[in-house]
Amino acid sequence: MADETKQPDPMNDYRKWLIAAEQKSQEDFDKTVLSLSGGALGISFVFLKDVIGPQPLVLSGFLIAAWLTWVFSTFSVLTSFYLSHLALRRAIAQVDDGTIHKQQPGGIFACLTAVLNATGAVLFLVGVCCITVFAGANLSTKGATNDRKEAAITSTSSDSTTETTAADTKAGRPGTSNGGVHSAPATPTAPKK
Repeated sequence: MADETKQPDPMNDYRKWLIAAEQKSQEDFDKTVLSLSGGALGISFVFLKDVIGPQPLVLSGFLIAAWLTWVFSTFSVLTSFYLSHLALRRAIAQVDDGTIHKQQPGGIFACLTAVLNATGAVLFLVGVCCITVFAGANLSTKGATNDRKEAAITSTSSDSTTETTAADTKAGRPGTSNGGVHSAPATPTAPKK
């Protein structure tokens, strides 16, 4: 009869809601870090192939560091998913044994899950910093290379136009420019007697 008259405790309900919200938030966080790390790896390959192209790489160590940190970030998050599962099983066993209040819920698996979650996020950010340095160095080099190529092409085409004009003028070809003025076709003159 005591159970029938027991009122629901609003703080207990609120606590359950907080626990569920924390689990959902952590799950979303893990999925986001996993997606971002995997996506960043893919985007870096596209960047390397399509933007940098065949030119020599500058500061390639930062690219390799970014790739490694994203791989380890992905590995950390995937491992934390598995350890989270083991922590929940351990917590269920602790509830069944009645030791849940005497030990940390989930035991060592809960601690490792928290560490790996933080590690995955930090490694992702380190990878972003590394790829930013790499991209900045290679884009500025590519821009300078393109400027030099354009200047060389412009200079070469300007030189060839000048050489053609000078050759046409010396040969006395009609209709060529002579100092920016078109000359009229030469008319034959009769020799003087």
